[in-house]
Amino acid sequence: MPRNHHKNAEEKVLEIIKRNLKGTETIVIGVSGGPDSVFLLNCFLKFKSHHKKLNIIVAHVNHMLRGKEAEEDMKFVESLCKKNAIQFELEKIDVEALSKTTKSSVEESGREIRYNFFEKLFKEFKADFCITAHHSDDNLETILLNLIRGASVKGLAGMKISTKKKSGLRIFRPLLCVSKEEIMDFMNSKKIKYRIDRSNMDTTITRNFLRHKVIPVIKTLNPNLSQTVLKNAKTFEDLHNYIHLEAQKWIRKHRDAKKSYHIKSFTPLPLALKKQIILTIYQEMVGETKNIENKHVEEVIEVIERNIGGKKKKLGRYIVEIKQGRFIFSK
Repeated sequence: MPRNHHKNAEEKVLEIIKRNLKGTETIVIGVSGGPDSVFLLNCFLKFKSHHKKLNIIVAHVNHMLRGKEAEEDMKFVESLCKKNAIQFELEKIDVEALSKTTKSSVEESGREIRYNFFEKLFKEFKADFCITAHHSDDNLETILLNLIRGASVKGLAGMKISTKKKSGLRIFRPLLCVSKEEIMDFMNSKKIKYRIDRSNMDTTITRNFLRHKVIPVIKTLNPNLSQTVLKNAKTFEDLHNYIHLEAQKWIRKHRDAKKSYHIKSFTPLPLALKKQIILTIYQEMVGETKNIENKHVEEVIEVIERNIGGKKKKLGRYIVEIKQGRFIFSK
């Protein structure tokens, strides 16, 4: 049984915060007004009550998708900030219009807007962390979605409590130690007000379909699904860390001045290592491997192993090209 099993959600999260923060940092917290993000803000306000030098900036994005409800969410979060004397920063963008322009989904466009806003505030306020309200159920959904989409080992490891992007943005997710149920139990027992986003019940959205239709059915086979999957995720994380280290070693050893790689040195490697080498090279250039699926990497490896000069294969934002027995990533 976990050591902190008897503790409520706030106590568990405060333990994580104290372990990772000194209390003198500048932090940007994403607050939508929903129960998860309001709970997150509540935890940091509790932490701030004992660490006066902590500087909290609240970031709220109005996606303009739900008309009056979205406006009320915005006013609710702004009111919370005024009440607690903390800075409120707003980004108001028509996500639906943007998604049509960029030809991406509303969910993808919304995510991009949020993280761009985080990037902006992180730099503007010279922040130490941007804090998101992802909890253990979000992590479970992410892992299952990655499995369904054919993600790499890294994707099956799920979200980490702390990550650093190529831009320098540092994301901290202190709620990964608690479930949605624990958060709701705490919020309701303390009678803390929050907003409800009814679009979270729309099962035409893939994540919502998984949350409301698929996971409950799987839990009839394994009631401890969350713990099982998250425990396996730790194994995948350990595996990824090891193979990533091996990939970095190979890249450093075999990369030439033109940043190309010898195919004869690549071909005999185990398939798992080849995949990680391709992903690591890509990540070093782009900063992430989002939307790069396992099948895409396998197609690139197939082209490399054929070793036919002039052959090319697209991978995300780059082209992998074969030149004189070597492969190179180019725009």
